[in-house]
Amino acid sequence: MDELTFGNCHIEMITRDGELWARGTQIGDALGYGNPGKKIHELYTRHADEFTDSMTAVVKLPDVNPQTGGAGQMREVRIFSLRGAHLLAMFARTKAAKEFRRWVLDILDALHKGGEYVMQQYRRARDELEQGQEAASECGKGLNRWKQIKEPLQARLEYWSERRQLCLALG
Repeated sequence: MDELTFGNCHIEMITRDGELWARGTQIGDALGYGNPGKKIHELYTRHADEFTDSMTAVVKLPDVNPQTGGAGQMREVRIFSLRGAHLLAMFARTKAAKEFRRWVLDILDALHKGGEYVMQQYRRARDELEQGQEAASECGKGLNRWKQIKEPLQARLEYWSERRQLCLALG
């Protein structure tokens, strides 16, 4: 089992039938719900007809919630494949939902393309940032241009750097 990070949320990835799955409560936490277990249950129940068996399942897993007093005990837990997690995020109306959808798609791309796509995007963003820094130091005109493009380039590098972390964790 691997663990991926979305923002401040750690999501334990469960391998089942060769696919990656995650606990619904952890997906709910990543989506920013205050009561993630309840909200994901409500979201899933409201749209259950749109989920297939390859998107969700109920399995027995050790309890990871120390507040329940039974940490480590086996409990029935609803899990979602990456496609199921993406569908949950499509129904979610939280601030984090849009970014979470993009994050899940990046993981799917990385798995599909063997991680090379993410590494390629990371290298491209890094190279553009470095080129911008060089141009800014070469002449004063570049400094004004650099001030305009620095922040978006840094954000892009950070975005792909996070995806690279996912790729390395999955590889």
